[in-house]
Amino acid sequence: MSAQQPQRIPQDFIDTLLDRTDIVDVVDSRVKLKRSGRNYTACCPFHKEKTPSFSVAPDKQFYYCFGCGAGGNAIGFLMELEHLSFPEAVEELARKAGMDVPKQEQNLSPAAIAAQQAKAQARNQAYDLLEQANLYYQKQLRQHPQRKQAVSYLQERGLSGQIAQRFGIGFAPSGWQNLLDELGTSDTTQSALINSGMAIKKPDSQRVYDFFRERIIFPIRNSKGKVIAFGGRVLGDAKPKYLNSPESAIFHKEKELYGLYEARQQQRDLKRLLVVEGYMDVVALAQHNIHYAVATLGTATSHHHLERIYKMVSEVIFCFDGDAAGIKAAVRAMHTSVPFMSDGRQARFLLLPQGEDPDTMVRKEGAEALTNLIANATPFSEFLFQQFSQDLDIHNLEHRAKLATDMMPVIQSMPKGLMRSMMISKLEDYTGLNQDTLAQLTAVNDPPAITAKADTALSDHHEQATINTDFVDTPTGDAPYAPPIPPDYVQADNYWQAKESWPTQPTTHHQQGYQKNHHIQQRQKASVQNPAQGAIRLILRHPTLAQNYAQIPDHLRQLRMADAGVLVRLLEICQQIQTQLQRAPKAAELQSECTTLEAWPMMRELAAMESLTVASDHTSQLQEAIDKLHHHYFDQRFDDLSQILRNSSGEEQINTAKKQLKSLLSEKETLQKMQKSR
Repeated sequence: MSAQQPQRIPQDFIDTLLDRTDIVDVVDSRVKLKRSGRNYTACCPFHKEKTPSFSVAPDKQFYYCFGCGAGGNAIGFLMELEHLSFPEAVEELARKAGMDVPKQEQNLSPAAIAAQQAKAQARNQAYDLLEQANLYYQKQLRQHPQRKQAVSYLQERGLSGQIAQRFGIGFAPSGWQNLLDELGTSDTTQSALINSGMAIKKPDSQRVYDFFRERIIFPIRNSKGKVIAFGGRVLGDAKPKYLNSPESAIFHKEKELYGLYEARQQQRDLKRLLVVEGYMDVVALAQHNIHYAVATLGTATSHHHLERIYKMVSEVIFCFDGDAAGIKAAVRAMHTSVPFMSDGRQARFLLLPQGEDPDTMVRKEGAEALTNLIANATPFSEFLFQQFSQDLDIHNLEHRAKLATDMMPVIQSMPKGLMRSMMISKLEDYTGLNQDTLAQLTAVNDPPAITAKADTALSDHHEQATINTDFVDTPTGDAPYAPPIPPDYVQADNYWQAKESWPTQPTTHHQQGYQKNHHIQQRQKASVQNPAQGAIRLILRHPTLAQNYAQIPDHLRQLRMADAGVLVRLLEICQQIQTQLQRAPKAAELQSECTTLEAWPMMRELAAMESLTVASDHTSQLQEAIDKLHHHYFDQRFDDLSQILRNSSGEEQINTAKKQLKSLLSEKETLQKMQKSR
């Protein structure tokens, strides 16, 4: 038998990892660095010296010692300092970056090697083109005949030439092909500009033209200072007012924060970050010596943003306009923050007066006044209670019950610790309920189910049903300030959206077609939508879990839910591979086998999602998902039997439905007891 071929780490993963790693952070966590001009210095850790000759260049992401000649990138530094192998160093950096290291067979085909090289070349070309575009836009702000309008706008906003230069602000003049003419019109260059989001190709005429025209340009940099995209602010009344580069191989807006690189250049050891809404807010605050502001790029604050922020600082302040949109953004940020609120971390919220934003506020009131507002921003715990108790009378028993029902699942999704315990104690004070009673609200945390209607034909059976959160609707009106469950983020592997967002069209895994458009629409935001998706994600990432379900539960096969059908098919594929290989499939093997399924785009998205939990009991999480689907099956059967009782006139059919309903409620109660005993 031939020896197993060694595996190696794909080059494109190494490139991505180095893009997400700042060598200054890596070195500074092990060797204390001091700022020296554009670089950082220290006494060399590789040889004894009294005068620092060890230098780290953040712009080149390279270290070098002028004394002993040691030098390299972040991977090389770890290998040299901690005596790690190359794979071990990559694993360490990947762990810090929250990435999983893929492996591939050593004996790649020439075609695969060529594809990897082409991908790396395209990535490097994109960085090069974007830097050239950045220099071009800055040049236009200084020299173009139309520059006066742009310069006047910046001056009216109170920006100096120095701050504009620090943030690399530029100008895209009017015209269709200015940038194209500057950087070259060859097919190769045009294709690279289109792929990097700097040019657009019109499908009907095949005409290629500049993406940004007649706009103030703000370069967006990654943690290493490389330009990865641009934002443009229109001059005039054209729409949209602000425009971001489209996403590309090197730019994913939900993971990037505008101004973060500039903030860290100004102050490496940041204590806090102020999250605002726009480019001008960040630049205007920096103009007034508030150098710790960052902005999301036209998206809500995501868990990717908070992961990055809390790796650098322990405190974040969300500062939004005081209008309805600003309040909505603040509430969404509050919900996104919940799983990150471990002991020692802080989140605070500052809603500015109506009609004001950080830019106008700092220009009107000055830096000191705004700094005082920031210092007195509302703490997370207080803001959470404010939003959930909005329009509730704490002296009203029903209102207190609603507050407890809405808040307890959110508090329970916080990391265990002193902060969560104090929040529960505060909820006790608000509602007058003890911890045991509050804990029961989340003991069986199912998505909201149908309300048990008081139909005459069903009334004699409702007395036998246990009316709890399994059978009671959660209000889902358009309450902009206090949604009972956050709708668009993943608290952990075992969190799912409310039932109203689940697929509703009856579909089973036996049907040939998979509703592609439906799923594309449902998954514009990468979040686990229901327990079927939660189970799919867990199995795709941890296929050994499927061994516990060699006998696929019947209720999964009978569910009228598209994703339940996909889950059943996934379990069947696991069984097939298990039979063939006489072992559980590896994640890569299972995912490869699933690529021919029509549901694969959705499955791939789920598999790629990063969990917010550091360590999880995946077996329990999968069991919880299967149990929740069982409850959904009960609700489905309850709907069916209710329909029979409402529409049937025959006594025999009604009596049969009543017996089935009684049996169904008994089964549900048995399942609940079984869950609690686990």
